[in-house]
Amino acid sequence: MNHLYNIFIKLIDKIVLPILERFSNKIKRFKSNRVSLINTIANEIKVEGDRLWFHVASLGEYEMAVPLIKRVKEKHSFTIILTFFSESGFQVKNRIKEVDYTFYLPLDTKENAKNFINIIRPKMAIFIRSEIWPNFLKELNTRKIKTYLVESTFRDNDKYLSFPLKYLYINKLKMFSKIFTVDMKSKQALNKIGVENVEISGSLKVERAVSLAKENYNNQIIEKFKGNDLCIVCGSTWKEDEKMIFDYIKNFNNNIKWIIAPHDVSKNNIKRIKKNIHSNHLIYSDINKNNVHGNILILNTIGHLKNIYKYADLSYVGGGMGNTGLHNILEACVFKIPVVVGKNYKKFIESIELVKLDGLISVKNQNEFNNEINKLTTNQKYRTYKINNIKKYFNRQTVATNSIIKNLSL
Repeated sequence: MNHLYNIFIKLIDKIVLPILERFSNKIKRFKSNRVSLINTIANEIKVEGDRLWFHVASLGEYEMAVPLIKRVKEKHSFTIILTFFSESGFQVKNRIKEVDYTFYLPLDTKENAKNFINIIRPKMAIFIRSEIWPNFLKELNTRKIKTYLVESTFRDNDKYLSFPLKYLYINKLKMFSKIFTVDMKSKQALNKIGVENVEISGSLKVERAVSLAKENYNNQIIEKFKGNDLCIVCGSTWKEDEKMIFDYIKNFNNNIKWIIAPHDVSKNNIKRIKKNIHSNHLIYSDINKNNVHGNILILNTIGHLKNIYKYADLSYVGGGMGNTGLHNILEACVFKIPVVVGKNYKKFIESIELVKLDGLISVKNQNEFNNEINKLTTNQKYRTYKINNIKKYFNRQTVATNSIIKNLSL
């Protein structure tokens, strides 16, 4: 199975990506970001001493890792090397203060894995969530470098545990020094297939959300836009989410300010969104505190949404009306506001638990969306009830960092 995986990676590198980059700017950037990447990393890393490698897929996973990175830095003088798979995190690398070096992850070939580990020479490696790269793992294991998977979730039907991928990944999962899962079901799923190096830690995601809510953040543009009106922040939205939102705005003429933060902030997508808005609107990057007007503000920046939720009286978190995947609800919920999501929310433990607690609200269609927004904006008692149930969730969920730290071989 390892042999087949390496053939597959070579086909991706030599044939598939060169074809796809002709039709996709995103694939083109993926390729160009990795040209001479190994040499770039070798030339940039200068600091000696103990190094710790954190790898995350994107900005969202990095945010989860921040509490752990900060705690490690407090306890030990590691040089922190951070790698991203996608460009969403790398685009804001200048705002990342907790780490010493930030790079893209080289493609997972045997040669890249060997060269990369030769260069960074980590004392320890920590992978976040579902980042399981066979060649990097094998190289770390061969060199007996302690390697951990944190913030992980698994189910019996997980792609890593099901045919045919399980024949590759089960052995790779056993290479981790320890796997930290967010819940008991994940531990049981791994134990069932013979993976025993598992510890239940709880969720770093919750701790990061709590720490962000405590940050001193002020935004004069948002404050002036909101004024004294009720404000709904719609975060990480996709087409399916926006269709409901704009239909509601069109048909219900009430004094609500809307902040729409689409998942895709490219110029083409912002242009598409503008065509679907029939109300007076603003684009965030085009305004200053002196010309704020209208009732809809389109947030076309990366990295600000988690702070903007502070100004919401209630929120809609996108991704759940389609099949793209629900986005991070905790960034909104942590501000103790009612949160609405679409129908597809069951891939995430926190959303399942918050729905069970009757805090998070899931809607299946336009009619349910309209009813919930109307109820939340007019019924203070209902809003308070939802907020109190969300508070119950956060009161029992902040233990993950301590659990992980005490189990790391630092």
